[in-house]
Amino acid sequence: MRGILTDRPAPPRRTAVARAWAVRAVFLAVVLGCAAWSLDGRWGEVGDALREVHPGGLVAAVVLTMLGLLATSLVWRLVLASFGHAVPAREARSVFFVSQLGKYVPGAVWAIGVQARMARRHDVPVRVTVTTALIFTSVHVLTAGLVGGVLVVAGALRAPGPGWLWALGAVGCLAGLVPAVTGAVVRRAAGTPLVARWPDVLGVAALMAGAWTAYALALLLLVPDPSVEVLGALAGAFAIGYTAGVVVVLAPAGLGAREATFVALLSPVTGLPVATAVALLARVVHTVADLLLAALCWVPARAAGGPADGMGAGSAGGAGAADAAPLSVAGGSVRGHDDDRL
Repeated sequence: MRGILTDRPAPPRRTAVARAWAVRAVFLAVVLGCAAWSLDGRWGEVGDALREVHPGGLVAAVVLTMLGLLATSLVWRLVLASFGHAVPAREARSVFFVSQLGKYVPGAVWAIGVQARMARRHDVPVRVTVTTALIFTSVHVLTAGLVGGVLVVAGALRAPGPGWLWALGAVGCLAGLVPAVTGAVVRRAAGTPLVARWPDVLGVAALMAGAWTAYALALLLLVPDPSVEVLGALAGAFAIGYTAGVVVVLAPAGLGAREATFVALLSPVTGLPVATAVALLARVVHTVADLLLAALCWVPARAAGGPADGMGAGSAGGAGAADAAPLSVAGGSVRGHDDDRL
């Protein structure tokens, strides 16, 4: 049976092209449908909130959000490079941003599944892709917890619970970013002795600091009366809300949990109507930013590498291997591990 399947001729290129376009169309339709469903029944509120924001401020908020997302794509690429898979920058952006659309589909596995499929064009085993995605999410949660905890302790944001508990949480998140801790967790999760160095961790932390700052500035443009006090509250509420969205794994892109937490934390500063409007606009702005980046990165990669497998991500071949210098992996690279079983 294996011989028969192996020797079967490949389908004609025209058939492969049609199949690839059909997969893209279905995937995009599902994503758009789920994104629209996430705001079902609230379009009137969204329209009212949009009328309160200057069009230029709304565009600037989308641009700032895109910059934050671009910073996170660099984090994902650096984590992937730490396992010995140095994917060229343009190809990495394609894999990352197209697969990120999967987070709008209910469930926690769609984005990782699409990412694993696309990354296979660059000879990245599924296990490595899944581990990279889990580390990437952990980095987000740890940095979000650190930002939120520090801002609560500093008094920029009022949150339930004693201050010492938030301080303890922030210290725990900081400890999770220590190279020795990171290396031990990755060794247990991925089965490889990854050596994480302080420059690598500090680089990732700097990128995440830029991302959270960009998100907070984008939210500030959506507030009727922006101020430094409001900026701190926005940053803390959004970071803690993001963490709540990750915990509720069945919600598409953290829908509901993220907004509820954000509104509860922000409303003492801005009032409930403003907090609710900003939460709705933040959802719209992040969705638009995700879609724009996916569209911008999808077409160039398709032109570069052809339409087969991977939903339009171009093949890296062997080019660009030096484009992202991999972090040190003790005892060799994971690239030699081609087991695709999870």
